[in-house]
Amino acid sequence: MIEDVDTSSDGFFGRRLSKHLGMEGDCVHKVNRQGKLALAVTRLTCTRFVRERTAAIPSEPAFSILYQLGDLDRHSCWLAGRQRYSGSFGAGTVSVIDLSDNPQCEFRGPFDAVQYYIPRRALDDFAYENNAKPVFTLKWARDRRDPYLSTLSSVLLSALEEEKANNQLFLDQLGLSLLAHFAQTYGDIRSCERIQEGGLAPWQERRAKDIMRVRLASSLTIADVAAECRLTPSHFARSFRRSMGVAPHEYLSRLRIEEAKRLMTTTKLPLADIALICGFGDQSYFTRVFSRSVGTSPGAWRRARSEG
Repeated sequence: MIEDVDTSSDGFFGRRLSKHLGMEGDCVHKVNRQGKLALAVTRLTCTRFVRERTAAIPSEPAFSILYQLGDLDRHSCWLAGRQRYSGSFGAGTVSVIDLSDNPQCEFRGPFDAVQYYIPRRALDDFAYENNAKPVFTLKWARDRRDPYLSTLSSVLLSALEEEKANNQLFLDQLGLSLLAHFAQTYGDIRSCERIQEGGLAPWQERRAKDIMRVRLASSLTIADVAAECRLTPSHFARSFRRSMGVAPHEYLSRLRIEEAKRLMTTTKLPLADIALICGFGDQSYFTRVFSRSVGTSPGAWRRARSEG
């Protein structure tokens, strides 16, 4: 489940991170699974060119993955008092730090980046759910770009600006995709047994469809639907796509659009009310999603039906 931002935290992210580094920034989103933090996303910016070397971060069982949105003149890192690396980081590059090694950092040049914070426990849980060996560490060559993370980061930041309150399932899937990518690509996780390739059982498919129809207007999450189907969120997302041919958030969006069409042709409700009833949150978001899917705005679509 992905939840709204909570500014209080014990982990090295959000305001604790920005204060330690002397930068502007805060946690912009969290991913919670089974009531535990699995991933936290922090946006960091700073226009000062020179910043002092930070104090050592107290050891904690977690990883910090820093994705550069802009070019950085120099990033130096010390682990357990010994310098690990020092050099420039171009936009799109990644640095991974094990927070159990008491890291210290020094940055030079304007700074614009996203930090992904992952507790080691979340990686262990992910490995267990996928019948894989525990992740020993996360690693990535600092001079390499990660095009997959670049795409996911861009989509996530855009979704947080425009769709956070209106498409929780989509944000859920982004969170699951990020966690899976870090575990598999940075942690080299491999399943011990071949994951079952089948889709949902008939009763699971019926239950998933029913709960989506009934809760069109609510902030429905993948974890909610997966629990009803007695599956983990990642297993449910894979199985749903195999059964339905689309991702859960896409299916839910289609349901909302069809219900909106029904209400526009059978009632005189204002579009703003229809947007709320169908779970779009507000009329502007409703208009964007409807126009993207149908090819015309809700108002134009309704007028064409009434005139015909």
